[in-house]
Amino acid sequence: MIHKLLLLAVLISLLLACQSNRAIIKDIDAIHKQEKKGIKLYHQKAYPEAFEALGELATWGYKDAQYYLAFMFLKGQHVEQSTLIGMGWLGVATESGIKEWVNFYDALYAKATPQMQQQIDKVVADYKRKFGMKAQFVTCRNSTTVGSNKVAVKCTKEDKISTVYPIDWYEAQLNLD
Repeated sequence: MIHKLLLLAVLISLLLACQSNRAIIKDIDAIHKQEKKGIKLYHQKAYPEAFEALGELATWGYKDAQYYLAFMFLKGQHVEQSTLIGMGWLGVATESGIKEWVNFYDALYAKATPQMQQQIDKVVADYKRKFGMKAQFVTCRNSTTVGSNKVAVKCTKEDKISTVYPIDWYEAQLNLD
């Protein structure tokens, strides 16, 4: 009887530990569908739905999702407008190496005051620590779309457990220390 109770207690604690990791397993095709759907919704100006579809993937390190989230914050689409949060997402999205994204980030950064640049640097460093390719075990490859010069980025998340961080909705939540 004592052994059965002990076994039951161990099983319950294991189940609770698994839930606390918030481990989410999704098929890579489902992830790419979700990302395409989120981008399509963004272009249709369905910002709340786009944010829901892309926000989760952005936190997992998916670069296209991070890029579109950056614009939502920079422009205040469904979220409170925030240059710092938008630049944080754009900065981490530039890990993809897509020249257009890097040039856009650099142009916005150059327009910021030195004090704002210091804050942007802190946010980007924090976002790379939490949502970057290395932190989220993501690998990306760039390819050009057939019949176009547009560069597409395809990311894949390795089957490793990574920490799930929440999205900062307001600048007061940022780690600027």
